[in-house]
Amino acid sequence: MKKIDLTNDQQLKVLEIWNTNDNESLPGIKELTSLIFPDIEEDLKDGRSSYGRAIKDFLASRNLKAKSRTEYEPKDRIDLTSEHKEYIEKNASTMSAVHIARIIFENEKLSNLNIETRSVNDYIKSLPNIVSYADTEEIPEGNYRPPKTFEKISNKVNRYVLDGINKDQVSAQQKNSLMTLIAYLHTYRFIHQINSYLSQTDRDLFESSFIRYCFDKPDLTQEEVDQYIILSSEVVISSNIQKTIQMVQAQIDAQVENDGKIPMALIEASNTARNEYNQCVTRQQKLINDLKIKRSERLSKQIKENASILNLVQLWKEKDSRDQMIKLANKRREIVKQEIDRLSSLDEIKCKIMGLSEGELLNE
Repeated sequence: MKKIDLTNDQQLKVLEIWNTNDNESLPGIKELTSLIFPDIEEDLKDGRSSYGRAIKDFLASRNLKAKSRTEYEPKDRIDLTSEHKEYIEKNASTMSAVHIARIIFENEKLSNLNIETRSVNDYIKSLPNIVSYADTEEIPEGNYRPPKTFEKISNKVNRYVLDGINKDQVSAQQKNSLMTLIAYLHTYRFIHQINSYLSQTDRDLFESSFIRYCFDKPDLTQEEVDQYIILSSEVVISSNIQKTIQMVQAQIDAQVENDGKIPMALIEASNTARNEYNQCVTRQQKLINDLKIKRSERLSKQIKENASILNLVQLWKEKDSRDQMIKLANKRREIVKQEIDRLSSLDEIKCKIMGLSEGELLNE
């Protein structure tokens, strides 16, 4: 794509727009591109086009940076009071960040994405010698954005799949598989499901499971894609159940060490969690088997259909060959017939050579 350079007038206009707006109302690259290049096509009024890059390069030369509409802006954290911090320190090992935030800020509607919860989570991670509850993991900043380019999707695959994609030797089949995987990751159900997870670990586990299952399957139906999304969510569920089992077991070990007695509630909680885990693993195995059988049957059917088509093509080729042979044989027969007709008149030719007519020869 041809590099665009701003004219002096365009540079002055960019600076004029920049200087007449405060930080809150500064236009983004897309808006700047529309203002500086009003006559270009609509799809070129973007920070990724050569026009948008020309504006960004000019701003960078002036140590300025325009705001991208897709750029996430993290919010400032809340300053916690001493009472807040004391409560967090006492309960961080047994309560999640969101539960603590709901209590200290008296708001039951808070989730892991709220700034209050993030502030609590950051403080917990800053505490030394505190074994925090399992849910005090990294909280994702904003919604999930699926990859859109071959480069980004291949990086995703290589992150989760051992010996995934050799970028220097990508076959046409691999490229087709990865571009189809991009389409899978852009389905509404996938994006909705991954955004429902409130910890980055759960999001990564869900994404990694789905990619490992689907990166080499470009032939999936919509129903099968949905089933692989369910299967990947079951992987996350089983992981969280395992965390619960470990937490309950740690409490059981602590009780045994303290007084040698295990409360019945802990035993029931442990048994319930283990049963849930076994059921979850069973569901995963059933889904995997169903998907394998369905895909295997579909591929077998496709192979048979392709074989039938190949047979038809072969038969057509054979018929075409037979027709050609018949045509050649008929042509040869016609040539032979002509030769026979010619030879049949040879005596007449000889008579003509000897100067005798047919009548004179007969009179003799």
